[in-house]
Amino acid sequence: MSDDPVLRYHARMHEAKASELQAIKASWTWRLLNRLRNWKYRFAWNVGRGFSPPLPGGGGLKPRPTLGNTIVCLPIIEWDFRFQRPQQLMLQFARHGYRVFYVSAKAKTITEKAPNVFEVPLNDIPNAELIVVQHPKWGSLAQQLGGRVIYDCMDHIAGFTTESRSDDERQLLANADLVVVTSSALEREARKHAKNVVVIRNGCDYEHFSKTPRAGGPRKVIGYYGAISDWFDVALVAQLAKRHPEWDFLLIGSLYGADVLPLAELPNVVLPGEKPYAELPDWLGVMDVCILPFKRNPLTEATNPVKVYEMLAAGKPIVSVPIPEVAALAPLVRLASDAAEFEREIEEALRDDDVEARRAVAREQTWEKRFEEFRSAVT
Repeated sequence: MSDDPVLRYHARMHEAKASELQAIKASWTWRLLNRLRNWKYRFAWNVGRGFSPPLPGGGGLKPRPTLGNTIVCLPIIEWDFRFQRPQQLMLQFARHGYRVFYVSAKAKTITEKAPNVFEVPLNDIPNAELIVVQHPKWGSLAQQLGGRVIYDCMDHIAGFTTESRSDDERQLLANADLVVVTSSALEREARKHAKNVVVIRNGCDYEHFSKTPRAGGPRKVIGYYGAISDWFDVALVAQLAKRHPEWDFLLIGSLYGADVLPLAELPNVVLPGEKPYAELPDWLGVMDVCILPFKRNPLTEATNPVKVYEMLAAGKPIVSVPIPEVAALAPLVRLASDAAEFEREIEEALRDDDVEARRAVAREQTWEKRFEEFRSAVT
């Protein structure tokens, strides 16, 4: 079997687990839950209005038994999308004895995604001790599921151009038993509406990224991975690429929402698209310097980038715009605000070989440690 921990995880995930799943479905609580569902209620998904459970006879959601030591996650992304905080934290809960039900608006059947992690469709959601909400549109449903509601607020939601402004988040902040935020900027906003707020920043899978090989190609590679959308400063990177034709720029990620034509025309810019989480260390391995070329706006000012911890775990020097959560890592992360400053800091970073200092910081920012913070906050 591969030595890569993520590949081993995927192999385990695809092993035959039918007997365990059948045991769950054969349990008394599960059978009782299904009997209570015989009225065949259906949740209507409406992005603009949230969820509405149309039940016979009107009224609210009929009471159902709460399954002990369980978490229902009402996520911001599907399980098989980009592997970040939502999946990482739920995996940690599963590894520490919780049974996790990760809800999918697309799923038709229950699927075991990892040991103790089950993707469930809307009509198979059980009650649970903890309801972790990751997007405000789930707020009304969360209140009906019988457990403590924790809002895990990862981003300035209104800052996404794909999101419409509404009162959903304000109501969720006010009603949640606990609000977890990933940055100081999000904390300041949350405290305007929420009664119980705690900061738990993002982290990294240190073992996965610390295996990243050292760069050593004939040309210097300046790299980035993650979403390349409207908050990504295409003009800045294009300037750098034009000024330094001797550098290659490797920009990995989905291009949805970004006009990358100025980059696509440059011979020293490579845009290979989204890459699986399991492959990221290999892609990072060819990068001599990593960059975070974000535009400065309310969305990026509030973000705590997962990738910065992963890049540190890989031992890579980083040059970033001085958004607050990354600026707090200076001087370990170099800061630059325009093309001239990026140029200077990249040149310095190319001579920076302090790999162990970067990895030492990343070792203290793991998802295991974030899980312990999360568990302490909810118990």
